[in-house]
Amino acid sequence: MERQISMGERFPPFPAFPNGWFCVGWADEVPVGHVAPLLYFGQHLVLFRGEDGVARVLDAHCPHLGAHLGIGGKVEGEGIRCPFHAWHWHGEGHCLDIPYAQRIPPQAKVRSWPLIERNGLLMVWHHADAATAEDDLPQAPELLSPDWTPLAKLQWTAKSRMYDMGENAVDHVHFQYLHGASSPPSMQQSFDEKGRVRSLSKMSMTTPRGPTPGEIESLSVGPGMGMVWVRGIADTLILTNSTPIDAETVHVRFSYTQRAGDDPHRERVARALLADLKKQMDQDIALFEHKRHWKQPLLLPEDGPIGEYRRRARDQYSFEGDFYGDGDERDSR
Repeated sequence: MERQISMGERFPPFPAFPNGWFCVGWADEVPVGHVAPLLYFGQHLVLFRGEDGVARVLDAHCPHLGAHLGIGGKVEGEGIRCPFHAWHWHGEGHCLDIPYAQRIPPQAKVRSWPLIERNGLLMVWHHADAATAEDDLPQAPELLSPDWTPLAKLQWTAKSRMYDMGENAVDHVHFQYLHGASSPPSMQQSFDEKGRVRSLSKMSMTTPRGPTPGEIESLSVGPGMGMVWVRGIADTLILTNSTPIDAETVHVRFSYTQRAGDDPHRERVARALLADLKKQMDQDIALFEHKRHWKQPLLLPEDGPIGEYRRRARDQYSFEGDFYGDGDERDSR
């Protein structure tokens, strides 16, 4: 019988949850009064939109007797009422009211998660060291323009880790052999003062009429968010968001907008491009869920900036010790 690859062999030996901004939902799917249970970062959370129109995220379990606020909780004002004993929790985490008590204990608090609503997304801040959140999420101008279509949405759940999502983006050779590109795209990268990575790839895009020159420009805004501009066939902006559910699972969301037009041929090409992008992600996930992480892969000069990505990846995590862990975290080759 073939030996199963263990979790320790499949994944890089550093924390499962990086630091940064992560998507927990699409804003238009959370109207006023909406309450939803979430599971991200290995923790139960509750998402709701208050009567003031502001979306908020709290730790899910009431510190009174442990009820899940996302299962039966009701929005009231800027907070949520616990379904068990009606404790009223403000979206900032403090208790507003206990209907049967004469006083509110000063320790009656529940964790509130920083949340920003931008680009049609609900983005939550996670940091293992509780560092203060910085509002450094860029606004895509296309999403404010009537010349671009409303967001189209795709999502997946992958048995993988955040790390693989980032490394896959800089592995330019696989676009030819896994996804059927006419040739591997070139790749040029630059880094700004915030550590964000901007990449530009020139590539030949496959169409029914043959290869067509095109380019892909991407901006990596931390481990949980990317912005990708595809040009050459149909101008497309893709928001790529990955959020860890637990130590072995990632929730992936892609949101698309395209330059609007009334050319039927252009619209067909645009739909075909989106279908191809979905197919590519399906192919990637099949690889993610069965691959193994090598500490020292047999990288070639032609493989592109994978080694540079690995060196920079540690800045996205909070941990001590060697990048690849201590003890028996070693390749067996």
